[in-house]
Amino acid sequence: MPAQSDGDVHMAAKPFESRIQDLVYNVDVGVGHQALKVGLYVLTVLGIMLFYLATQFRGLREADAMDAAQLGRNLLYHKKYITQCIRPLSITYLERKTGRRPPILEGHPELIRPPFYPAALAVMFKLTSPPFKVEPKHRIFPAEQRAVIPFNLGMTLLTGLLLFFLARRMFDYRVGFLSTTVFFLSDTVWNSTISGSGAALLMLLTIGAVYSALAAASVLREKQSLRRAAGLLLLSSALTAAAFLTRYAMAVLAPAVALLIWVYVGGRRGLRWAGLYAVVAAILVSPWIVRNVMVCRSPLGLAPLMALEGTRLFPGDQLTRTLNPEFRFGAALNALLIKWLENASHLYRVNLRTLGDGILICLFLTSFLHRFVRRPVQILRWPVGLAVLLLVGVAGFYGEVTARLLAVFWPLIIPYAMAFFLVLLTRLQLSLRILESAVVWLMVLLTALPLIFRILPPREGPPYPPYYAPFVILVSNMLEPDEVMCSDMPWATAWYGSRTSIQLPQTIDDFYQINDFVQRISGLYFTTLTRDKRFVSDLLTGPEKSWFPVLEGRIPPDFPLTQGFPLSNMEQIFLTDRKRW
Repeated sequence: MPAQSDGDVHMAAKPFESRIQDLVYNVDVGVGHQALKVGLYVLTVLGIMLFYLATQFRGLREADAMDAAQLGRNLLYHKKYITQCIRPLSITYLERKTGRRPPILEGHPELIRPPFYPAALAVMFKLTSPPFKVEPKHRIFPAEQRAVIPFNLGMTLLTGLLLFFLARRMFDYRVGFLSTTVFFLSDTVWNSTISGSGAALLMLLTIGAVYSALAAASVLREKQSLRRAAGLLLLSSALTAAAFLTRYAMAVLAPAVALLIWVYVGGRRGLRWAGLYAVVAAILVSPWIVRNVMVCRSPLGLAPLMALEGTRLFPGDQLTRTLNPEFRFGAALNALLIKWLENASHLYRVNLRTLGDGILICLFLTSFLHRFVRRPVQILRWPVGLAVLLLVGVAGFYGEVTARLLAVFWPLIIPYAMAFFLVLLTRLQLSLRILESAVVWLMVLLTALPLIFRILPPREGPPYPPYYAPFVILVSNMLEPDEVMCSDMPWATAWYGSRTSIQLPQTIDDFYQINDFVQRISGLYFTTLTRDKRFVSDLLTGPEKSWFPVLEGRIPPDFPLTQGFPLSNMEQIFLTDRKRW
């Protein structure tokens, strides 16, 4: 045979049987084996997510979520941060601060909630184009199914992925895998996700800010590339600013991350980099602060004043429903102190001790008594603990809605709890590896019990009372788009009904004042939020007594809304100025 040059030599194709053997080998022990395991894990997580969603979600249940959703829609359509959920308090507040009389209701600026989460929802609305004008037959609002909930589910999946990388970086693969598994089996996680309140976004922003700060501090300590460290630090500052612009209470994240950078890098150098992180974060939030000052002469709008809500001066929601709230500074301080002491006790006994499932939070707190070998592991838990304590302090002033933000730190708590559990398990020196694995998975099962019990029958029904989209859409569609209605749940009528909605004033006299001097009101919608209040202490002789005749059907002669009808077996009442049906 003629000689062949090297350039003419070609590898002969492998026989078919050899290729099959290589494929089987890869699936059995090679790269294919790892890909198969990852694929099965991802499918399991997606299955849990979809099953939880199918059995538990029947519509938004929280006023906070509906308020954010209607703000996002207004951003999409009007390109301005305006609200259709208007509180009597904000009407007079704007009038006093700006001197505009009467204050505008059309295009009313939002003064309580920062804009980041509504802006994210506006982007989702733009991408998915859900219908907002629907018939009352829709039990679940299409925009919630297509935009609000998918966005929050995506944030949760990304948080779980980031949690795996963080736990693996700090500890090892085993802790990372177990932490991620516990995270995806946590009822706290999925319940917060389908609430639509933005907690899932805050989880991602929080763990992202901590992870990038930890990576930046590691680069600085090892004196590697300053450009890389600066980029990671900028990312951490941006994520912290985004968390603050999602909920003001997340300002507690800034001192925690700054402490992490300072202690990890060490000395004056660490203090300088921590200061740089804080300055950049402050610069990023400054445009929003300037906007608030220009709109209402207050850096945080009405948010600081909201601490008085639920105090002895303004029980329940009386503050936002009062047109002209009056109080003395000394009395306000005393009321705030009493409120904080009462709430702090409840936060410790209930919210903090039962965070997640109650087991892992105990392991996390106990882990402070153990000295971990690795420096970042030893350091990070202290900033996390600081952030949790600061948030408990803030929640003492603002109540349950802020207290639920403790779940935001759940992804940072899980790795420490699981790592400390494995340390304790190792000290038992179990002779059989299968026994050790059984104990580990028993712990995972115990953490998953709240989720298991949640998805078992009986299943969740619609969030009624009081929220039922068909009822809200029905009464809202009776008004013209430019007409204004009044309701005890204006966040729901603003979201489902797309109508400018004023929160039910505390007294009927305030209603007259708004109707006569600010804006004509064309509809009044009472739900179980008002009608289910205590008969004597709330309705007959209490703060709602001026509305009691209207609730009983005895309409005052000079009342502008004289026509109406009941809904849901007299549980709700709708009044309007003329017959519209």
